[in-house]
Amino acid sequence: MLGACAAAGGGSKEPVVETTQGRIRGVRSGGAYAFKGVPYAESTAGANRFRPPVARRPWAGELDATRGGASAPQVKAGAPIEFAWYWSDIAQSEDCLSLNVFTPALRDNKRRPILVWLHGGAFAAGAGTSPGFDGSYLAARQDVVVVSINHRLNVLGSLFTGEHADQLSPESGNVGTLDQLAALKWIKANAEAFGGDPDNITIFGQSGGAAKVTALLGLPAARGYIQRAVVQSGSGAWRLATSENAARAAHALLAEFGLSAANAGRLRDVPVEQLIAAFGKVTAARGGVSEFRPTLDGVVYTQDPFDPVASPLAADIPVLIGNAAQEATFFLASDPRNFTLSAQQVRARVQRFIRLSDADTKRLIDAYRGQLGNATPSEILIAIATDYNYRLPTLAVADRKAAQNAAPVYAYQFEWKSPARDGVLASPHTGEVPFIFGTLDAARPLILQSPDQVRVREHLGGIWADFARTGKPGDAVADWKPYSATAGRTTAILGKDWKTVADPAGHARQAFAGLPLYEYSYPVSFVRD
Repeated sequence: MLGACAAAGGGSKEPVVETTQGRIRGVRSGGAYAFKGVPYAESTAGANRFRPPVARRPWAGELDATRGGASAPQVKAGAPIEFAWYWSDIAQSEDCLSLNVFTPALRDNKRRPILVWLHGGAFAAGAGTSPGFDGSYLAARQDVVVVSINHRLNVLGSLFTGEHADQLSPESGNVGTLDQLAALKWIKANAEAFGGDPDNITIFGQSGGAAKVTALLGLPAARGYIQRAVVQSGSGAWRLATSENAARAAHALLAEFGLSAANAGRLRDVPVEQLIAAFGKVTAARGGVSEFRPTLDGVVYTQDPFDPVASPLAADIPVLIGNAAQEATFFLASDPRNFTLSAQQVRARVQRFIRLSDADTKRLIDAYRGQLGNATPSEILIAIATDYNYRLPTLAVADRKAAQNAAPVYAYQFEWKSPARDGVLASPHTGEVPFIFGTLDAARPLILQSPDQVRVREHLGGIWADFARTGKPGDAVADWKPYSATAGRTTAILGKDWKTVADPAGHARQAFAGLPLYEYSYPVSFVRD
């Protein structure tokens, strides 16, 4: 029988929990108990590289779980100060399969809902240990269990050669996703020891994390480990990498080492730093586009999760889904000149980014200029890129999920505006995350002293927790009905008016009519001339 060796409550002893692998010692953190860097599988180095995760062997004694685990190997990139909270500074290692648990109490038979966070970073970067993802406040304030996980990324998480599968493993194109599944299995097995309900697990993620959520919803092996899902600002979240594109990317990487699919197993002998450098090189050569992501490989996946329709595997899972109002400012923020562009610059960027003819470029920009009135050229670019990159692909998932007419879908749009840089960032990509977690101090350069910060934090944390608890978003927004293409596409406006509106993306849907949805195969080239 697993149990807590130090229960929530009196005394100053550090909390100790007995897990399926052994005892772990955590810390008290912001009104909650935190257990960090808990291994859920063995190291992925050496013979385990490119293979499915291996169950962690039990350990003797007491494991120190007071510090976050290693980040997955990745290309390190800088970030504007307003978004530095999204990234972790913990050192990288192939021994990276660990998770962090935050809970208001240990085993007390309350069976709290469990929220499992999947970080963003386009399947290429990021970590669950970033300052903005500390689950202490959310766990304590909303009486839930919060878990964040690390897993393999980029070429280490998805390397699909298309042939000679025995050289790596038949599942090599999706081992990062299988890492996430291994973490969910560990969480379910150990839930009660942390005061959680093993039968009420919500996965939630933003950006690349949202795409991880939708990929897990379409994963046959994940059936039964997920009861609810939250999709925040998904981009290419409706479709996996094609086997053709994934194999092409893999062959380009192999060529960097003079290898082919027939001897790809030799990549296990390549130092991880060289692998990551090669990943950066081949990705840069394709304009920053990475096809090292969950792949329709015919082994782990036999169909896309939301294309052409929503997978029946997730028909009974309620979904909360939405986006930020000005997603694109996150990407433009690295260069202040992006906020004072000329009309000519915007026209050139839109045409290159969406690959339009002159006539279609003019038609699209004119449609947005007519909708936005006195908007500057930069504001028009922000609106177009936001809709194309995030709003429309996210709502395609919402439409296809709602069309199943089974579990409800609740849609939102986040409209709190950052006061940073005199307001030019508006409601950026990632902007809702520190409010959900309650990590306002970590994200202070973005939030500053916004007068409504506490209200937004309490409302958003409450909505996410209520949804995890019941499958409904609570009463922070009155009359928040399920989303449906046949019933007005009801959408809650969060962070500003706290009301519902009908189909706020209607104009975008009309403006982009006849154009394909955004996919990872297109570079994010709207950020520079």
